[in-house]
Amino acid sequence: MNRSIRRLYLTLSGGFLVLVLLLGYWQVIAAGSLNDRQGNEQAAQRERLIDRGRIISRDGKILAASRARRVDGKRVYQRIYPQGSLAAHAVGYASSGDKTGLEDTYDRYLSGSFGAEPILQRLNLREKEGANLTVTIDSRVQQVAVDGLAGQKGAVVALNPRTGAILALAASPTFDPAEFLSDPDEILANEDAPLLDRATDGRYAPGSTFKVVTATAALNSDLGITPRTEFDDTGTYETQDRTIRNFGGDRFGEHTLSEALTNSINTTFARLGDQLGPDRLGQTMSAFGIGEPLPIDLPSDEVAVAGRYRDGELLPNGEQNTDVARIAIGQEQLLMTPLQMALVAAAVANGGTLMQPHLLSSIVDRRGSVVRREHLVEIRQVMSAESAAELTEMMSNVVRDGTGTAAALSALNVQAAGKTGTAETGDAGLNQAWFIGFAPAEAPEVAVAVVIEGTPSTGGTVAAPIAADVMSAVLRPPTEEDDAP
Repeated sequence: MNRSIRRLYLTLSGGFLVLVLLLGYWQVIAAGSLNDRQGNEQAAQRERLIDRGRIISRDGKILAASRARRVDGKRVYQRIYPQGSLAAHAVGYASSGDKTGLEDTYDRYLSGSFGAEPILQRLNLREKEGANLTVTIDSRVQQVAVDGLAGQKGAVVALNPRTGAILALAASPTFDPAEFLSDPDEILANEDAPLLDRATDGRYAPGSTFKVVTATAALNSDLGITPRTEFDDTGTYETQDRTIRNFGGDRFGEHTLSEALTNSINTTFARLGDQLGPDRLGQTMSAFGIGEPLPIDLPSDEVAVAGRYRDGELLPNGEQNTDVARIAIGQEQLLMTPLQMALVAAAVANGGTLMQPHLLSSIVDRRGSVVRREHLVEIRQVMSAESAAELTEMMSNVVRDGTGTAAALSALNVQAAGKTGTAETGDAGLNQAWFIGFAPAEAPEVAVAVVIEGTPSTGGTVAAPIAADVMSAVLRPPTEEDDAP
């Protein structure tokens, strides 16, 4: 009898232990994956009960917020975007089944799932409310970027080169998150891909803007090259099985490296590429972050990796037996994102130091306590301060006397520095038009990259003026009209 009771006891105890383990697994270990599973109506209903935190621009404009309403006697929340499409790609959207942009990156804080908040919520000591997120985007600068892109496909990135703070992140065409959440089909069917963040996820042949990278490699090298190193242009340069010519068939004769950048002389930079070789140029590309994921606080699937691509596969920097001459002038399967090229300009502007780009300024809970602040991160020293100063002077000449005069900030009495680029697309007469640069040249406060895709114009005529407007917006003091809600 005792043996039978003992066997029953062990069986019941074992069953109870298995039940506890299963409950623990589903409640703790598997809870996250169950909540994230698409179509989980319980998770969706729980999200509707959360008063998500606001996303606020650095100048106080509300970019995202939650609005309460009553449904079946319960208070539920709907996500609204008061600025419409202004910074849609960066802000993203939040629905019960999907999140993008900052709404995704900082969902833990915006939904109140951080620190002791979930425990206090379960104990009914606090409502289900998230913290507020202040971002580095300046709505005034962002609006100037958006206006500059109006009616065109392209992107603008503006950031503080000393801190990495993103001041504007604009892509065109864009979308209104609220409209997408209410009726996504029309936006999804749009062949112009308005959901694509061209600023971080669009990849374009960089053309002559890449000559800044090549010039950096030359100044960094052990070849003794300086801005005063002399070259002789005959109008053509033979590389492997191709002939490289200057834009418009120009021939420049004897000139310096500085003059080669000012006038964007293809043949000189092609020759320079062969002198450098794949190793030196590849090392400099890697130093700028080309060929690796950029560490910005956006979802990784919304930030493309810049580099050389063949059949959709990323190729290693410094690959041997490549046409280095064509890489040096921004061709040969190179694809850059506007964010990456803005970082190239920013590294030069910051004395050769590349800072990590970021959108977070601070996170503050509903009781006013700071939960998290921006943390400045130095990625690496790309070049010496001396080389950065030499490049700054060379890029200033581009704006003062060369192909980038449309980026001049004469009205502000400020010297800008930059480089234009015009890359062929394969469609006759259509280019990817670029400008990268920074200002003021002597003490930079803003670095920019602008790309206009599929345009018959050049970077100097269509991209440089937009860059000038964006840099001016950063540098000029805000007016009372700018501060209006």
